[in-house]
Amino acid sequence: MSADHSLALDDSAMQRGNHIWFALPPGFVEIPFGSLLAEPGSEEARRVIGAVRELLQIVPQEQHEAFLGQLSQAQGLLALLRKDGTVHCSLGAHGDDKGGVLQSVFTLTWRETPWTPRRISAVRAATARESASGIEMLDLPCGPGTIAETVVETPASVDPLQRSLYQATAYLPHPDGKRLAVLALGTTAVEAREHYRDMLRAIAHMVSFDNPLPEELREQIPESEVAASVRAVFG
Repeated sequence: MSADHSLALDDSAMQRGNHIWFALPPGFVEIPFGSLLAEPGSEEARRVIGAVRELLQIVPQEQHEAFLGQLSQAQGLLALLRKDGTVHCSLGAHGDDKGGVLQSVFTLTWRETPWTPRRISAVRAATARESASGIEMLDLPCGPGTIAETVVETPASVDPLQRSLYQATAYLPHPDGKRLAVLALGTTAVEAREHYRDMLRAIAHMVSFDNPLPEELREQIPESEVAASVRAVFG
């Protein structure tokens, strides 16, 4: 039996100046984390409200209060992530075998590095964290990479009922050898760690450092403001 698979194209894929393209499985909603601290009533604040409403349609009614509480706690963390080079954040909600919902957070962060051969850079990044385990080399369409995982015990003051956080991290060196794309997938559903590791591995296999869109779509990408101003002056 054949299945009909399709991809939804995000508006960001049609912008000039992109350095990386990737795809997420269903169940993820992008959070405009730079907008979480926006002034109430602003356009950015309305975007956040819209994204949260989408997620609340997936999360069971009885879990809404807890979900919104976790989102509120995440605001401070996301502000720190932005300062650390994070350029994308999505919240995931996926059903489990017991009829519940597993929640997760996916982030994409750029990390500047001295020029290093890509395979060596990927290994160094994965082994730099002492608590990392399950380190695996990846041969991806975009080049070499690594994946590692950690389980972090959180303070009781953060959440007395959920003390463990699982995170799978993929390190994909850019072809210029001077930076790493760090893809991280974290969840409190530690018992589902193999599922999330497989999910991150699949996401990493979809990453491209070259525009993968068909030529007819690339021709529709609007000209950047800088290019337009140069063309206006020099023709």
